[in-house]
Amino acid sequence: MGKEDAPNYRKATGSKKCENCKAWDSSATDNPKTGYCKMYDFNCRADHTCDAWVGNDFEKAWGYV
Repeated sequence: MGKEDAPNYRKATGSKKCENCKAWDSSATDNPKTGYCKMYDFNCRADHTCDAWVGNDFEKAWGYV
């Protein structure tokens, strides 16, 4: 899996951002503007999002994978 597998990965225009998704891992990089997407296995930007974004229900996200 990778960035190309994240459905509709794009710059966020609302409150749903990679940085507040349950799949976000900020400890994986030294740059506060990037993190690691545990769902799709790639380094992503904090201010981006995809259609698999999940707030409180992480299990729901695996339905997209």
